[in-house]
Amino acid sequence: MLAEIFHSALPTLMLRRANGTKGREVGHVRFLAVLILPLVLVLTGDVDGVSAQVIAPIETPYTLIDDESRTQLEVGAETPLRGNGPLTGYAYVLLTRPHFLAEHVYLRAVIAPVYATGELIRDHWPTTHSALGFGLGGGLFAAGYTEFRDGRVDKEASFSGNTAEATLAYYLRRPKVAGVLPFEAQISVRPTYVLYDRNKDTSHRFRLPEDSAIYRVRTGIRLGGVPPDLFPESAVELSLWHQLSYRAAAGRYGLPERPQQTEHFTQETWIRLGGSYSFWGTQASAFLNAGIAEDTDALAAFRLGGGLRLRAEFPYMLHGYNVDEISARRFCLVNLAYRFPLWPGQDRVHLDLLADYARVDYLPGHRLPHSGLAGVGANLSVALTKRITLVAGYGYGIDAPRGHGFGGHEVVALFEFKY
Repeated sequence: MLAEIFHSALPTLMLRRANGTKGREVGHVRFLAVLILPLVLVLTGDVDGVSAQVIAPIETPYTLIDDESRTQLEVGAETPLRGNGPLTGYAYVLLTRPHFLAEHVYLRAVIAPVYATGELIRDHWPTTHSALGFGLGGGLFAAGYTEFRDGRVDKEASFSGNTAEATLAYYLRRPKVAGVLPFEAQISVRPTYVLYDRNKDTSHRFRLPEDSAIYRVRTGIRLGGVPPDLFPESAVELSLWHQLSYRAAAGRYGLPERPQQTEHFTQETWIRLGGSYSFWGTQASAFLNAGIAEDTDALAAFRLGGGLRLRAEFPYMLHGYNVDEISARRFCLVNLAYRFPLWPGQDRVHLDLLADYARVDYLPGHRLPHSGLAGVGANLSVALTKRITLVAGYGYGIDAPRGHGFGGHEVVALFEFKY
């Protein structure tokens, strides 16, 4: 098994400093082996306990209007080393184009193999400091749902969902604070139609939610912003958001012995505060995310877990836990990271030390033994070129229930190519 090879071979592949060019080249080869082995494990699912393959639903990772043109390929995958959990992954291209077709037209698009969304924004209209956007999107698996119970994925109660959507957005943009931090308010209306379908493992006794139109209205205000990069050099953000959703067709779904209910009206409020700062060749970051969703259901609740940062604009990461393992009505989450070169005199190979802690008020029926959830992890990143970055990571979920005890083991592989 590749997992056995990985566990036995990893220690011998650790880099030792060597003198001379040949030593450095050998070191680079060894580091690539350390990165590639976890990548193979994740992408092939060849680890103990992988019970399902899940395409992670993708959200636009960046909705701030700026002047940077981007073409980025982002790939990520995560799976447990042990325990009952899914292999979760995503791949997409992010495009942002200021001055697209005309001076005051801005394009933002996310293109995945089976999903795409895009928005055209007319800046400086209808007033000098405002903008109006219109977008279309949709695709397969964009509204899929993976059910977790007591730290284990419940394949029989998991299902996929396909979407078609439109977006109308208004942006109020003020001059940058101190000439550095953008200040922007948003209001968007996003009607979506969702068609639910069974996965190959969904129980025949499971009743799917009703296909439905869902109308979402989101308002928010943001100072600063976090660029959609694996490792932004510096960033600061303070933002507050509220979303109100109306589901036209609500009702019962689920297994006969464990029925669940979708609600017509749901609403969520959340905040993000934090930033990252580079100093002396290293980087430290700290972020606080908190949310409350008193009127919600399992399909609209906050989902926490995993280490896939760029699959959403507001990722609620808990290293060592399955992606979206935790369903919360209320939560407070702190993410800390410290990144530094693995040895002096170079800026290609870095080690990230990660620590997360969350206090969670669970959605009824999705409670875990502990309300306080801690996770730690480490990421090894190699900049193959200025445009290509590979990352292999490990996370340990201290309070993740696994078997008869606690302790979740997750491996993550990330790839970024900036064209």
